[in-house]
Amino acid sequence: MLKSRGFWIGIAVSLVFIGLFVFDIPGSIREGTLKRDVNFGEVRQAFEQANYWWVLASLPVYFAGLWMRTIRWQYLMRPVKQVSAARLYPVVIVGLMANNLLPARTGELVRAYVVGVREKISKSSALGTIAVDRLFDGLTLVPMLFLVALFAGEEVSFPVGGRDLSIAGLAGLMTVLFGIALAILLTLVFWQPARGGLHRLVHKFAPGSLKPKVEEVLQSFFVGLESLRSPVDLAVAWTMSVISWSLEATMYYLIAKGFGIDEPFYVFLLVCAAANLAIAVVASQGGVGPFELVVSNTLVAFGVAKELGDAYAIGLHAVLLFPIIILGLYLMWNMKLTFGDMLKSSEKETDTVSAADADGRPLPPNAAIKPEQA
Repeated sequence: MLKSRGFWIGIAVSLVFIGLFVFDIPGSIREGTLKRDVNFGEVRQAFEQANYWWVLASLPVYFAGLWMRTIRWQYLMRPVKQVSAARLYPVVIVGLMANNLLPARTGELVRAYVVGVREKISKSSALGTIAVDRLFDGLTLVPMLFLVALFAGEEVSFPVGGRDLSIAGLAGLMTVLFGIALAILLTLVFWQPARGGLHRLVHKFAPGSLKPKVEEVLQSFFVGLESLRSPVDLAVAWTMSVISWSLEATMYYLIAKGFGIDEPFYVFLLVCAAANLAIAVVASQGGVGPFELVVSNTLVAFGVAKELGDAYAIGLHAVLLFPIIILGLYLMWNMKLTFGDMLKSSEKETDTVSAADADGRPLPPNAAIKPEQA
C-alpha cells in the first residue's frame, strides 16, 4: 500500500486541504505572509467543554444508517444473487474502512472483491451493483441540498477560497453530474446498441490476448446493472437511501448538541450532503482535509463561531473514521483477508464467462454461463 502512487497522491490532496482548513489563504496572499485561520487554543477549549454523552448516543444512530444502506445494496444485488443483509453488513463495513485508509474510493473495489470471495459471485457483477448503490447516494444527497436551499434561502452560501458558492449553485452542479451518470447507466441497461458499442470498442482497441477478459468483465458488469430494471427494487433502494442519510444527518445533529451548537436539523442535512458530496469528488484518504473544510465553512455560513465549527468538524470526522477503521480491520482479520489480497487487479474471475458473439454483440444477461452449468 505504501508503494502505491495513488496512496501518496491521496496524502498530498489531504495535505492541501488541511492547509486550506488551517490557514487563511486569501488573507495570506493579500498580506504577503502566512496567516493561520484556526485558533487551536479555542478549538481545544471547545473539546474540553463538549458533552461526550451526545457523541456516544450518536454511534448507534450511525450504524443503524449503515444497516439501511446495506438493505439498499441487498435489493440492488438481487439480480446477481440473493444475499442476506446480515452477510452483506460486514462487507459494507470493510469497504468503508478501506475508503478511510485508501485514496480514490478504492474501498468500492475492495467491497466488490470481498463480496465476490464470500458469496462466490462475479466481482465485476458486484461492482455493477456498487456503481448503482453509489449513484443512489448522490441522487439522495443532491435533493437534500435543494431542501436546505428551500428553507435557508438563496442568500446562504459557502465561503470557500475567498468566493461564495450558493447552495442552489452547488446543488445544480451536482444534479448535472449525477444526472449524467444516471443517464449513462440507464442507457447501458435499456439500450442494447450501447452495450454492443462497448464490445466493438473492445474488439477494436484491446490487445488480442486481453479481449476475452475485458468482454467478460463488461458482461458481468452489465449483469450488475440489472437492478435498474426493477421498479420495486429501485423503490426500496430509494427509501433505504433516504432513511440512511437522514440517520447520518441525525448523528451529525446529536454530535453538534454535544458541542453546544444549536442549529435547526435542516442545517445538518446540508452539512451531511455537502461534506459527503465533497469527499466523493476529492480523492483523499478518508476525506481528511476536504471534510473538515466543508463542514466548518458550512456552519460558519449559518453563523456558528469559526473555532466552534472547526472543533465540531474535527470531532465529527474522528467519530466517523475511527470506529469504522477499528471494526473494519477486525472484520478483515476475521475474514482472513489482507489489503494485498483485496487490491489485486489481476484476480481471475471463475464464476462467469464472457457472453459475446463474433460480432461483439452481447447476449442477454441470463445467457451468462456459470461453471456448474457448463
